[in-house]
Amino acid sequence: MRAVPAILRFRTTRVVRNRSVSGNGDRGASPVELAVVLPAIFVLIFVSLQAAIWYMARSTALNAAQEAVNAQRTFEAGDGVGETRAQVFLDRAGDWLLDAEVEVTPVGAGDTEVSATVTGQAIRVVPLIPLPPISETAHGTVERWTDVVP
Repeated sequence: MRAVPAILRFRTTRVVRNRSVSGNGDRGASPVELAVVLPAIFVLIFVSLQAAIWYMARSTALNAAQEAVNAQRTFEAGDGVGETRAQVFLDRAGDWLLDAEVEVTPVGAGDTEVSATVTGQAIRVVPLIPLPPISETAHGTVERWTDVVP
């Protein structure tokens, strides 16, 4: 076995010592960084999820209002047809819109138009953020016979 010269032994020992000394200051830095950044990431995830749920509830309300108008504007539609059709749609759409209320009213001179408004509240994922109530309205003309003037 050959002996290692003293200069090489000193050099390698010094390099190893310098590496171990400089690495000691970073121990535990990653868990601390994670503990600082992770709550911010969770807040962003939950806020974006809440925004998506609110948008879905808004779309559900608009579609229910359109269903109510389409049902109520048909020729000689009875009273309450629009509300019933909107409630059926809301029941099938799921629980995106809570406490939903449907109101269908005739509009215009001689009840030539119909308007439906659906109001409600979106599901809350983040309890501390107050959400605005959802209210969507749809309009349409009522189908009717008219006289042709020559």
